[in-house]
Amino acid sequence: MISLMKIKATGEVCLCDFTFDFFWQHLGSRLNPDQIVSGYSYRKMVESLRNGETVSILGDAGSRLGSSMGVDLMRLGGKGGPLDSTGKIIVDGNVGSRMGISMLRGAIYVSGKVASPLGNALEVESDLSGFRKFISITEALERSLPVLEPNYWDEQGLVICDKALRDTVGARNPTGKRIRLLGDAGLSSGILMRSGLLDISGNAESNTGVLLRGGKIIVRGSSGDFTGSEMQNGEIIVAENAGSYACAKMKGGAIYAKEGKPLPPAQTWPLRPTEQALVSKALGIVPFYAMMYRRFGPNP
Repeated sequence: MISLMKIKATGEVCLCDFTFDFFWQHLGSRLNPDQIVSGYSYRKMVESLRNGETVSILGDAGSRLGSSMGVDLMRLGGKGGPLDSTGKIIVDGNVGSRMGISMLRGAIYVSGKVASPLGNALEVESDLSGFRKFISITEALERSLPVLEPNYWDEQGLVICDKALRDTVGARNPTGKRIRLLGDAGLSSGILMRSGLLDISGNAESNTGVLLRGGKIIVRGSSGDFTGSEMQNGEIIVAENAGSYACAKMKGGAIYAKEGKPLPPAQTWPLRPTEQALVSKALGIVPFYAMMYRRFGPNP
């Protein structure tokens, strides 16, 4: 029998947050994992979800509900990767912004409104009357799960065209499939991606490709500051400006853009013929115009 934890909420932030608001950074100064909300600690909420149980929230949940939900975080002693046994969150009320940041497994049901932006979450057909159901974009991509219109599947992967702004789109994607996002993206697009293609038709906010481990990100507009921060491998191609402080703490990979300001020791380099061909193909421009682009990163 699946256990059911019942919580009365009044807008508390970071409920069911598997990172405890990135505990390894603040060490309790922002959030105490053992702090109690309606009789249960933040830690107990996460433990219940990890064990496949249901957390029922009556009232409004604040921002960052279910951050990194379904991730066995190495920073907190885990092995990395998904927790396929992850349970579900049911909110009989409204939810604040950034629901499901870097979410990988599990499901979130909401009866009320969900504030913008979303996290790495996608609405699918609900199996609970009166509630909308959201799952991880990454899980939908991995398992080719049915999605609601106007989003759809094509021969290369998932096309997201519902016009919702999202942070962390494609977080931790391990597959070779494509996510095509029609519109603008929020923060940290493609964070910790390992494979595949994230193709953004508009602009992307800061930290695009942060901790990128592989695959390719194409931004057909501009990206915000800190593009490619701490990236280890892969390629980021930005049609216009890659922002300031690009390549911060970069360990590998490459950023290609028309403009941008890399943070030393990364530098700006002219493109080699093979790189011109790569940019030309990715952006659908003639090779002559690809000569206007530059590579940002360590010495090639």
